[in-house]
Amino acid sequence: MVFDLYTLVEALWLILPAYAANGLTPFIGLKRKLHPIDGGRRFYDGRPVLGNGKTWEGLFFACTISVLISIVQVVAYPYLPFYLSPVPLDIIPMNPLLGFFLGLGAMVGDITGSFIKRRLNIPRGGHAPILDQLDFLLGSLFFVSFFVRLKQSWIILLVVMTPLLHYSANFIGYKLGVKKQPW
Repeated sequence: MVFDLYTLVEALWLILPAYAANGLTPFIGLKRKLHPIDGGRRFYDGRPVLGNGKTWEGLFFACTISVLISIVQVVAYPYLPFYLSPVPLDIIPMNPLLGFFLGLGAMVGDITGSFIKRRLNIPRGGHAPILDQLDFLLGSLFFVSFFVRLKQSWIILLVVMTPLLHYSANFIGYKLGVKKQPW
């Protein structure tokens, strides 16, 4: 198992549509009336099933964004400068179906994380370390594992890198006024 810059490039190439789906979805809720996936229902514990932050529009937007990013990857793939790498790169050729499942998996993971947070009585926007950073990643990796043989080194690198990227992106979103909390 190798952990180097080349392995990181391979892993980030694969997960890019899921990162985009998860990272750009909060923008859909700016000044709009949205439709919660749970329809405002409450679970048997009296708490919201998911809460107002998980919407059908967000799910659709995330899947659309991930497909669009995968199409950009399809177009870019033939022009990647593989010859610059001193080692053979295992770059997965992207396609829109794979992009769709990366985005859908990211959202299913995020929705699952919200369900767990509501059961733990953590309110919408409340902080749940590790769960907040890895729910979308684990969902997307699970969904894409039916189509791509995932390298163990990719998974480990992504599990380590994603919380760092997640905190950085959320802090930027907080400073831009897109997110209410810096986490």
